[in-house]
Amino acid sequence: MRKAALLSLVFVACGYATNAQLSVTPRVGLEQAFTCVQYNNTSGIKPMSSNFSPQIALRMDYLFNKAHGPFVGVASNRSVVEYMFTNPETGDKEFSSSHGDWKLRLEAGYQVSSKPIALSRNASQTSATKAPKAKQSPCAARLNNAKAALTQKPVMNMRIQPYAGMAFVPNAQTAISSVMQASETVYQYSAGNWNTAFITGVNFAFAKGNINKYVVGIQYLKGIGNMGSETLTTALDNKQLNTQLSSSAAAWNITVGMPLSFKKDKQVMPAKAVAPAKEPVKTATPMITEQPRKTEAPAPAKKSCGYYKSRCSKWQ
Repeated sequence: MRKAALLSLVFVACGYATNAQLSVTPRVGLEQAFTCVQYNNTSGIKPMSSNFSPQIALRMDYLFNKAHGPFVGVASNRSVVEYMFTNPETGDKEFSSSHGDWKLRLEAGYQVSSKPIALSRNASQTSATKAPKAKQSPCAARLNNAKAALTQKPVMNMRIQPYAGMAFVPNAQTAISSVMQASETVYQYSAGNWNTAFITGVNFAFAKGNINKYVVGIQYLKGIGNMGSETLTTALDNKQLNTQLSSSAAAWNITVGMPLSFKKDKQVMPAKAVAPAKEPVKTATPMITEQPRKTEAPAPAKKSCGYYKSRCSKWQ
């Protein structure tokens, strides 16, 4: 039973794989991160008013029947903001901030795809719909349909592809550190230092016929891992001072990419022009022409006695 079940699963997987499509999409875009710092349970502090950064990414999609499938990818990440202060007692008011280092994040999830939505109409289709339908023979109708298929050009279409998944940043940096600058201790807190995040978004895939052209993606990210409260312990006037630090992180990004497909779509061959059926040529039967009948020469009219009398009286 187990062998039969395994074989059936293998056959099902192979069947899905034959109908799947693999594509790799390099992307470029812009990401805005929103980082908020909570200092000793006070109200949130925005260390940077605007945290924009360019982004490059590479994503691989594996779709079954162009309807749904998993995806994996890598992208640049710069959500960390370095929050620096010298006096823990006034760190919520006197501080400085700067961008953190670049990181590489991994993404994985699942997406679904809508059917293609036509963005324009074919000229031949519009003319065909506007033209009045005349009574045609079946052969003429098939011929016109074949000509329309030959002259039909691919039109632009769009697929809407929502998705959801997770993002991971390996080897997250230390949350709190200290350095000496000008004989003064500077404390540094890495805000937005998440290692796992929830991602969701939508892609708008544009194509011309069956040929993919470009993809526009919008994504939202929410940091959820490694975002707990951190405690900074310092000695001030022979006293131990504890400072609680925590942060929250989110980001929006928009990217544009050109997909590279690794499976050729089955091209639908245009229907061959159907020649109108020729009616069999009727062989003309030779017409039998009747020969003109020979008319017999009329018999000479018999001359009466009066004729001779008139002739004789002429000479008398």
